[in-house]
Amino acid sequence: MKKLRYDRLVLISIMLLLIVIMIVYLCINKNQYYEYNGNIQTYTCTYRQDSKIYSFDLKAFQIKKDYYISLNDLYNMIVILDKNAHVYIHENKHIMVYELRQKTYYFKYGQDKIIYNNDCINLRDYDDHIYISHKNVYLNVCFIEKLLLNNEKKIKIKKENAIIE
Repeated sequence: MKKLRYDRLVLISIMLLLIVIMIVYLCINKNQYYEYNGNIQTYTCTYRQDSKIYSFDLKAFQIKKDYYISLNDLYNMIVILDKNAHVYIHENKHIMVYELRQKTYYFKYGQDKIIYNNDCINLRDYDDHIYISHKNVYLNVCFIEKLLLNNEKKIKIKKENAIIE
C-alpha cells in the first residue's frame, strides 16, 4: 500500500471543511415564509388628509387579538402621504420594498425581518411573522403604525370599516 500524501490529506480536509461551512451557512440563511390560509376580510378603509377623505379597500385578518394588514393595499395610502413612493416585490429574494422620500423599508418575508436606515427588526424576537397569502404580504398593525406611519396615525378596525386617524 502506498502512503497517504500529506498534501492530498490537507486538500481533502479543506474541501470537506468548506462544504460543511457552506451547508451551515445555507441552513442559517434559508428563507422560510409563513403562508396564511384562513379567512381574509376586506374592509373599506377611509383616510383623511388636507380636508379630503380617501377611501380604498384593505384586506386584513386577525390572529388572536392582532390584526394583520396587507402591505399591498396600504400602497394606496402611502402614495397619498408621499407622492414619490414606490412599492415593489422581489419574489425570488422574498422581499417587499417600500421606497419613500426619506426612508426605504425592506420587508424580508422569507426571514421575518424589516430593514431600514441600517436598522433591523427581527420579528421572531417579538414572536411575530410576516405572512403571505395570495401574493399579498401581511404585517402586524403595530409595526405598520410604528414604521410606516411614524406613530403619528392609528389604524382602527371596527366591524367592516378600517379608519386611519
